[in-house]
Amino acid sequence: MKEIKERESEAQQAMIDSEKIPVDKSFKGHTPLSSLLALAKAIRAENFDEAIEFFDFRYTPATMTIAQKKELVKQLDIVWSQHHSLDISILSDAPEGHLNDGLPSHRDLLGVIKTSNSDIPIYLQRVPDGKGGKEWKISSHTVNQIPILWQEFGYHPLAISLGEYLPHFTIFAMHNWQFVGFIISLVLAWYITALIRALLIKVVSYSDTYSRTMRRFIRVPLRYFLFFILIQWSTGHLGLSLNARAWLETGTLSYLAAIFLTLGIIEFIFALYASKVAQEKNAIAIIKPLVTTLKIVVVIVYGLNWFADAGFNITAIITGLGIGSLAVALAAQKSLENVFGAFTLYLARPIKPGDMCKFGNTQGRVEEIGLRSTKIRKLDRKVVYVPNSVIASMELENIAEIDNRRYQKRLRVRLNTEISRLKALTGAIRELIDNHPNTIDLERYVRFEDIDEDAFVIVINCYLTVSGRVAYKELEEKINYQVMDIVDQHDIELAIPEYNISMNTVKT
Repeated sequence: MKEIKERESEAQQAMIDSEKIPVDKSFKGHTPLSSLLALAKAIRAENFDEAIEFFDFRYTPATMTIAQKKELVKQLDIVWSQHHSLDISILSDAPEGHLNDGLPSHRDLLGVIKTSNSDIPIYLQRVPDGKGGKEWKISSHTVNQIPILWQEFGYHPLAISLGEYLPHFTIFAMHNWQFVGFIISLVLAWYITALIRALLIKVVSYSDTYSRTMRRFIRVPLRYFLFFILIQWSTGHLGLSLNARAWLETGTLSYLAAIFLTLGIIEFIFALYASKVAQEKNAIAIIKPLVTTLKIVVVIVYGLNWFADAGFNITAIITGLGIGSLAVALAAQKSLENVFGAFTLYLARPIKPGDMCKFGNTQGRVEEIGLRSTKIRKLDRKVVYVPNSVIASMELENIAEIDNRRYQKRLRVRLNTEISRLKALTGAIRELIDNHPNTIDLERYVRFEDIDEDAFVIVINCYLTVSGRVAYKELEEKINYQVMDIVDQHDIELAIPEYNISMNTVKT
């Protein structure tokens, strides 16, 4: 596309520049370049009386009329526009033309048109001008090939009749009847795809599992995919010029169709996943932005490929996107840290909604893991929102994953307690802990561990077969009562902390 537009701009500029050159060197076919520029200018101005002067009709039937000659000029112009754009860079601006192109010195190649049977070259030929000089014209060989080209690439008589009936205009390099045909193809494609959509929705409605998901996929993505495909197919039968086809047929419609289909498939897969994890709202909340990011990447990739196919410098575009992305990343650094933190929490799953956790000085129950922050309800029922980047980067204690709760107590017995009674107390408590149905054989012991200044210290340590906080507190209370019953049975007095206060009296 870029190449075609550049050629068109160069040709237009060359026509403007040629007007500044004396007529005897420019528009009388003195060189291949001047001849083609003059011919293009005459055709664009629809001055076919002047245009036929640049065609060599010497070997056509003598009975051919001026009207028939004008018709041949129009037909070649139409066929040529369907396959080529005027490239002035390949035209010689010397009276002798190209001398090293492998062709006879009086002939230059303008281009080749490929037909279903063979390749037909379009020649410029240097012929006598009838005034003792020579001029460049479309060769007689090419003139004789025009009916063959028109038979394969020409317009249908009905299209020609419609063009004559309609007001004369050209829009987006399309003739009047082509533009009308394009509008009609848009309308027909829209209603045809609507009918296909209705039929497919009717079919998938019989499915109980994927009916809703399939309907969403059919309503927009699949319909627009078929819509652009139908437009591309229909415009291929309008005989559009190369300039018009550069926008419609050579990639644009295909890329639009591919974008809608790809985005629809991504959304369809996400919908299936969301239906399976419907109870995990946080998983959906985190995956949805990821899906959105993937869609943006898909559109960018297709867009870059379209620019590359259109002839633009994709390296410069990627460089610009890279600089812009870097600036956005720097500006949104904290936000991106929280987003990646959310992905980390989702993938590693150190915590999940409903878990009791502790990090730093904050302890509470996780209620929601969002894209930016995690909502935690503290033990006093206050709500705190902690950035995901903070949670992902610090030590995290998940209390909900405790399998067995630790029971540990320190009994302080008075120093005047007899040793025999102290041994009996330790043995009785040990028997209670060893035989308790809710203790496990892990770090289970009862020991006379220390002698403080004011007490003998007995340490009780074991793990209970409960994980929940409430259940643990209930079991802890029962064991505490049982331990205190044993203390009472052995007539043991627990030590009370004593404090000695000395007061010095100062005499005055």
